[in-house]
Amino acid sequence: LSWALARGQPVINLFKGRLGNTILLMGSSTLLAILVAVPVGIYSAVKQYSKLDYTVTTFTFFGIAMPVFWFGLLLIILFSYKFREWGFPYLPPGDVVSLRGPGAGSFIDRVKHLILPTVVLSLLQMASWTRFTRSSMLEVLRQDYVRTARAKGLIERIVIAKHALRNALIPLVTIIVFSIAGIFSGAIMTESIFNWKGVGRLYYEGLLRDDWPVTMAYLFIQATLVVVASIVIDFLYTVVD
Repeated sequence: LSWALARGQPVINLFKGRLGNTILLMGSSTLLAILVAVPVGIYSAVKQYSKLDYTVTTFTFFGIAMPVFWFGLLLIILFSYKFREWGFPYLPPGDVVSLRGPGAGSFIDRVKHLILPTVVLSLLQMASWTRFTRSSMLEVLRQDYVRTARAKGLIERIVIAKHALRNALIPLVTIIVFSIAGIFSGAIMTESIFNWKGVGRLYYEGLLRDDWPVTMAYLFIQATLVVVASIVIDFLYTVVD
């Protein structure tokens, strides 16, 4: 039972009310990061030392070094307050939906509120996964079996997709599947900055109010998901390899 946030109420009820928001936010950012990072990382490795490769490398350094809380506040200032001040279409600075006004609670309204936190969360994942995919692909492309595949006269696209990519994805799968725990547990910093009513924000509020049953439930769920992710990884290794 909750001690402070909802005194006397079962902790599971608090999580049920916020889990959907966290899955929506984390799922969107993770999917966006995968769709961008994997193809860009592969192309950057295949076109090593090209202008695109240097551009991608610069972006990854920027994304990895960028503090999430600072970048989130920067986007809020620019796309919410400054755009409204300049008369441009602007994005909401926080919350899951608008509390009042035309279209409050509609699908379009939810999408508008989702854009900024999704961009902030996906940037860090995108940068690290792109860099990881690139380095993994470069290592595989130097292997003898890739050189042999090219010597047999296979089309370069087949060499990259079938012989190189599937082996390069093995270490990447480990990182991506472990993000499953993050999908359900939320991003504490990002949800706090954007006042996103998710599980991560709930954990933060529980810490502030000394609501230890809430914090213990959060940590228990996260630990369980890490174990589940480890089992899923073992199965995926046999599929990818």
